[in-house]
Amino acid sequence: MEKKVLDTKWVRLELKDGILLGTYKSGPISLEGAKEIVRDRLEFTEGKAYPALINDVGLIGMERDAREYLSNEGVKGLKAGALVTNSVFSTYFANFFIRVTIVKPKIPARLFTNEDKALKWLQQYK
Repeated sequence: MEKKVLDTKWVRLELKDGILLGTYKSGPISLEGAKEIVRDRLEFTEGKAYPALINDVGLIGMERDAREYLSNEGVKGLKAGALVTNSVFSTYFANFFIRVTIVKPKIPARLFTNEDKALKWLQQYK
């Protein structure tokens, strides 16, 4: 079983069984924070693309510039993205991000409230 972990100021990344698991640790996220997240993730994955499960448990906000950066540069090195949330606000934010910010998604993206279902959906992109 392949397992690798990286803890940063912004996010905890874990590579497990061919899927990148990311959990936001703090926020709000600025443009600088978004750039750090992407840079650290690309170094962590050593240039290999993975499907990703992103859990927004620690996310308390994100600047517009950061959202735009993540919807463009932030998808580099990702095969697909499953966003997992359990709050009404986060669900609204994630739906907005998927449908509005990413007008033409560069990768398959879907919102989930259940991590197991998100992982099952991501299997097809391994």
